[in-house]
Amino acid sequence: MTTSMNDSALPPPLPVSKPGFSPRCSLLGAVLAVAVIAACVVFVVRTHASHRKGEGAGEHPNRMLELMARYVVGVKELMRATQQPDGGLMEVVAQDITKYSLTDEDALRLMILKGWLKGAWPAEDALDAVAAKNAGLRADVETLRQMKAGHGEAPAEAWKKLRQRHGWLAELARAQTGDDKAKQTVAEQGLQTAAVLFAVSLLGMLAAVAGLGVLIWGIVRWQGGKLRLTLALRSRGEGGVLLEGFAIYLALFLLVPWLLRQMFTSLPYGAAYGPALVVLVIGMMWPRVRGMQRAEWREALGLHRGQGWWREMGVGILVWLASLPLLVVGMIAASWIIKVTGEFPSHPIVDVFAGSGWAKFAAILLAVVWAPVSEEIMFRGLLFPGLSAWLRSLLGALLGAFVFAAVHPQSWAGVPAIMALACSFSFLRLWRRSLIAPMTAHALNNGIMCVVMLILWS
Repeated sequence: MTTSMNDSALPPPLPVSKPGFSPRCSLLGAVLAVAVIAACVVFVVRTHASHRKGEGAGEHPNRMLELMARYVVGVKELMRATQQPDGGLMEVVAQDITKYSLTDEDALRLMILKGWLKGAWPAEDALDAVAAKNAGLRADVETLRQMKAGHGEAPAEAWKKLRQRHGWLAELARAQTGDDKAKQTVAEQGLQTAAVLFAVSLLGMLAAVAGLGVLIWGIVRWQGGKLRLTLALRSRGEGGVLLEGFAIYLALFLLVPWLLRQMFTSLPYGAAYGPALVVLVIGMMWPRVRGMQRAEWREALGLHRGQGWWREMGVGILVWLASLPLLVVGMIAASWIIKVTGEFPSHPIVDVFAGSGWAKFAAILLAVVWAPVSEEIMFRGLLFPGLSAWLRSLLGALLGAFVFAAVHPQSWAGVPAIMALACSFSFLRLWRRSLIAPMTAHALNNGIMCVVMLILWS
């Protein structure tokens, strides 16, 4: 498989626009499309924020906090096993984690974690304060007291509710009040999590170093004229039509699930993706409805093989590797956002991987197949060239990357890293013209994250 960055054999850029395609009201359509896109972004951001902080936010485990707790428990166990004095490290860690307490439920969970780290059960007055502040936690506090009195045992129904609401932190509380076998079980789970995160961090650092080398190599070849960006800028009229298609897609993609939730009290996981396929087709076909010819439509959206499937896929892998240094920069920026906002990146799909059953398989298909195909068609096929027609490529890539990041549910802390990935996908579109390379990079990134999630929650 050839993945060289020497693309001297690429055909010259296409004309800016094909004579004969002159859509009506392109300026008005572009303005309305931008207004719809902006409104959708505001709606998504506000909805995600309300879901994170609104009513019912504590009814289910906080998976990111749970993952952090497992890691900290693993580190403590590793230090104990190697007879390393913590020098007050666990006390500092316990205090540092407090800033991630977003709800009263999180406060109770952190109380359990700190109790484990200090080797002491939470103080009774602290438990009383939590129960007095939040009536919904009174039953949980009572169950914890029953577990302490019963050496880890509690009524089956009460334990079930505690486990559903607090996840692994409930297991940690039961282990602290139980026998040595229970303590050893959660300690081993923590060690496994810490080992996986250590390994992922090490491999990620090595991959980022390799990616930095690829990035420098690519920049040198670009400056030497051996790497050329061949995606033709569309005319403003065409760009307006592409923006219209994306705006229609995004509005319907948000509206259809909302309507389904109004019509049905409960829906199975992924039920909205059937209608979403129809919405995707509508957005894709909008330029054709507006009069764009088939050949020009395929070129405008990148729906062609480029220089062949294998070559395009190889280049996608190479550029994904080169994007890792930018991803690291995005993560550093995310750490500052976390300090300011107190919110850390999270995604609803983590809850699926923390569960069991066929939902995990569906989540993998969603992340590795559906998302790369549908999102690349919409964001790099319609939005990016549509914005670039009016703003040119750099601003089009940055603004498109921001929209892409903002509509994902990871909170503001996840925006820098997602924007870094989105910009690399846009670069692939500029370079290769075809969507195969950005789809490959997108699928590879999501696939690796899915593998990590499967290992962490196994």
